[in-house]
Amino acid sequence: MFHHTLVCALALLAIGASPAANAKSAGADRRAAVRQIERAIDTTYLIPAMRPKIIAQLERSLRANHYNVDDPEIFAQRVTADLEAVAHDGHLYLMSDAAQYAAMLAPAASSEGLEAFRHAIAIRDHSGLTKMEILPGNVRYLKLEHFQWIPDVTRQAYDDAARFLKDGDAIIIDLRDNGGGNSDAADYFSKAFLAPDPLRPDTSQARERDPRWTGKPLYLLVDGGVASAAEAVAYGAQQEKTAFIVGSTTYGAANNNKKFPIAPQFVLSVSYNRPINPISGTNWEGTGVKPDILVSGVAALDAAQLDALNRLKHASNVPPQQLAEYRWASTAIEARLHPVVLDKTSMQRMAGVYGTVELRDTPAGLRFYRSDRPKRPQGVVMLPLNTQGLFSIDGYDDLRAEVTPAGVALLHGAEDAREVFLRDQ
Repeated sequence: MFHHTLVCALALLAIGASPAANAKSAGADRRAAVRQIERAIDTTYLIPAMRPKIIAQLERSLRANHYNVDDPEIFAQRVTADLEAVAHDGHLYLMSDAAQYAAMLAPAASSEGLEAFRHAIAIRDHSGLTKMEILPGNVRYLKLEHFQWIPDVTRQAYDDAARFLKDGDAIIIDLRDNGGGNSDAADYFSKAFLAPDPLRPDTSQARERDPRWTGKPLYLLVDGGVASAAEAVAYGAQQEKTAFIVGSTTYGAANNNKKFPIAPQFVLSVSYNRPINPISGTNWEGTGVKPDILVSGVAALDAAQLDALNRLKHASNVPPQQLAEYRWASTAIEARLHPVVLDKTSMQRMAGVYGTVELRDTPAGLRFYRSDRPKRPQGVVMLPLNTQGLFSIDGYDDLRAEVTPAGVALLHGAEDAREVFLRDQ
């Protein structure tokens, strides 16, 4: 009997405390966390009159056992929901982040400290610069997912990206889903990519006339996922008129914030300052940045490209070859933004054999085959670009088909070169 009792006792110790004891322990941890959160808000939150209201809401939820949950993510979500319900402040939130919490508690200069933690992330993410591309018409594109800062490393990455962009005929910088990050990174980025040109003697007058005063069309893409430092970049560029803002209205989190470690694994963000733009006399808190060209975030890249190409087409002294490139690129983007639908009769009329080219009518639309190019993609879908028989051909980036009753002309890029194939009788 004694042996059986001892074994049972040891088994209970091995598996831990009972569910009731676990729940009690979790509740104690959550109460301690809430007390830390309240102290940080009471000493730091930027609007003193709001502090007791926020704390009162936390206390109500605490008394109602709303925070007695084992899952730290759910606890953080519930606390954040209460903070948001009272303050409506995008920089007042709690997140479960054990790695960052540990880094905040470690000695600052150590390999486990916060600077080392941020350094490792920035190196892996290339300081948030995740994609550079040359789009049709020599429109240069840069994707910036987050503002991360390692002084020498990030400066070099930004400067290299700026050199890539400056050779474009137009520039698009994609900030969509960029939730912000380091303010030093955002400041340096704005100076490197968006600052007024000190060599232009007429900058103040030009800024009033046209956002292209830096010399070429420049666009920032935004959506509802753009917040904080990323919004600061977009808002500043809009006020300075150094870039067109394209997409949907941004999140609306302007206040500067500090972060606090909250035991046992949480990070609390608390707003402590309200930035003021010297031109507008206000900021974007709660309202977001409203784009100059308002479209869905998904369509923002196409909308910016099309606007840029249209401006480039109508500029003075455009070389013929460049003008042809702009027109070629514009046609495809127009079709993506405003899809062309052909009726079944039209597609059946176009289907047929044109020498070594065959167009087959299928439920997915016309499909393209070319027997004299057997190693190239076959059976690919043709996408209508207009209602007059012009198609792009999936898998052939620089090839289009112009279908007429007499034959098919294959157009090669923006060049005048074309191959003509007559319809078989």
